[in-house]
Amino acid sequence: MKGFSVYSRAGRPRWYLSYRSTETLDWTDEVTPYLVEDPAGKRKAVKLGEYRAAEFARLGTVTRAEAWSAWVVDFLTNRYRENQELTRIRYLNAWAWLQLYLVEVKLSIPARLNYAAAYGYLAWRVQQKRRCGKLCSRNTALTELRVLGVIMNEAVRRGYSLSNPCDQLELRRDRVKEKPELTREEIALIRREVAKREAHLPLAQRWMSICFEIALHQTFRLRETQIPMDRVDIERRTIFWVGKGRNGQPKTGTTLLHEALVPLMVALKAAGATHTCQLPRMAAKEWWSLRQQIGLGHTTFHSTRVTAITEMVRNDVPEPKARAFANHSSAIVNRIYQRLKPTDLAGVQDSLRFGMPAGLLLPATELQSTPSAPAPSPE
Repeated sequence: MKGFSVYSRAGRPRWYLSYRSTETLDWTDEVTPYLVEDPAGKRKAVKLGEYRAAEFARLGTVTRAEAWSAWVVDFLTNRYRENQELTRIRYLNAWAWLQLYLVEVKLSIPARLNYAAAYGYLAWRVQQKRRCGKLCSRNTALTELRVLGVIMNEAVRRGYSLSNPCDQLELRRDRVKEKPELTREEIALIRREVAKREAHLPLAQRWMSICFEIALHQTFRLRETQIPMDRVDIERRTIFWVGKGRNGQPKTGTTLLHEALVPLMVALKAAGATHTCQLPRMAAKEWWSLRQQIGLGHTTFHSTRVTAITEMVRNDVPEPKARAFANHSSAIVNRIYQRLKPTDLAGVQDSLRFGMPAGLLLPATELQSTPSAPAPSPE
């Protein structure tokens, strides 16, 4: 295969050339400067085609090595390995959308990505629909752009690009809605619905019931509720937990086992369970589906954590203890989870006794006629 073709179009005066571009790696069409009526025109167009094909043969190998499809998936898979399975899945899903965009704008190698193309991803992505039919959110698009920034940093290290245009983007995220606290009625409703689904199952298989109670009583996140039983010390009333960390390093520690969970842990050990519960692959989606069915679509599973932390503050648990129990690294993070209501602040006003000026509520005419108290004489 010679790697190019020369052809003419009806009613057009010049020869056309089709060849593989070293920039896009795809077939592209180019109108040549050579006229069809020129006896030597086709020969000249063929010479140009040979040059384009030779250029692709010379640079195409290098370009193919730099192409996104040649290294990005392997890079993400190898970078996010142990204890980062969810991150790896999320980043690979983000890359699937990023790659679709890059194909559409014909950017096959990192060196072709510039600021305008990176910025343009936001407008393109928010027009794409999710499986539920809703448009993609701005925050999701910005998260995916952050993934592109990680990929471009690697491209710079490999010498595939001189710079990372994603570092220059100054795009702010939309404010995220606060996760609400669960009311007692909502907690009871969730328990009833989960029991309908799982009451007929052996205890070790009731993953929704178990993970909900652990999250509510221990402030654990969804994935943290799947705890190896050898990390639960019933006699000492402790749990060695492995939680969400940063930069691929999980956060670990030992916390107090809630007394209400002790009978559950005893029963699980007696049943020979290896873990407190076995979460399915799409556990979060199944919880989302249940909440939609029972009219709690405004809540999230993380609302259990919000509820527990707010309840501790409401019951005057000192902040250092609440922070330690919830595994929060700072008081600022702990306060983000607090959802105190006006009724929880009833005793606060008793400590604020400043009095009120006597004339504040009097009409202006009465205020002028009311004798003011004499100023204290200087001593």
